[in-house]
Amino acid sequence: MNLYAYCLSDEVTDSMIESVAGLSGAKTRLMQCGEIMAVVSEFDDERATVTRENVLAHERVVRRVLSETTPLPFRFGAVVTESQLQSYVDSQQDHLKAQLERVRGCVEMSVKVIWNLEAVRQEIAEHYEQESKAIGAGETRRGSGTAFLVMKRSEILGENVTRTRAEEIADWLAEALEETVRETRVTVEPSAPLVISAAHLVERRRLKDYRSALRCARSSRRDLHFLTSGAWPPYSFTIAGS
Repeated sequence: MNLYAYCLSDEVTDSMIESVAGLSGAKTRLMQCGEIMAVVSEFDDERATVTRENVLAHERVVRRVLSETTPLPFRFGAVVTESQLQSYVDSQQDHLKAQLERVRGCVEMSVKVIWNLEAVRQEIAEHYEQESKAIGAGETRRGSGTAFLVMKRSEILGENVTRTRAEEIADWLAEALEETVRETRVTVEPSAPLVISAAHLVERRRLKDYRSALRCARSSRRDLHFLTSGAWPPYSFTIAGS
């Protein structure tokens, strides 16, 4: 019989999961692996099919544990035998305990920032247009090759400025929230409308401060659109089995 693994914790108890069903409605239970407990359920198949029902069941169990303590979540689809799971946790016991300590008392919060990329590019293009025209006029006598190089120079400068502006937004957001977060994971995409994707590891006791700081930051940048969510299990910071 296979097991489906949801998460690991050194604080989870039977009472935390007794009322929550796993994939296919299976009863969830705890499996002791040294000082760490694995939250699992019996699973008949060799693999878990990615369906809305299954994904929601996985998240339901992990979030039930998260409502009481912070676990190390497995990604969806962790189908193992009992011996495989036992061997993995035993061999990684010290590392897993360190990761549990790392996220203890915390949740993950998400902030995505969308900017008007076309407007940014237009502004930058207009900034360099006059310079390019001036240079181009002086170089026209030298032929089309020089004019092409002038155009490429403007494109490269524009890309560099776009990248710099995107990084400035990331730095601004980090500074605005730095006193309320324990760790940050951020991705910057200067060439996309979704310019910033940030995950913040926040202590539960600091959530009110975090949300207040984020509201203040958002109100100061009306030129940006924010998508926020959480609290989530700390998938961006540590994942069991990774």
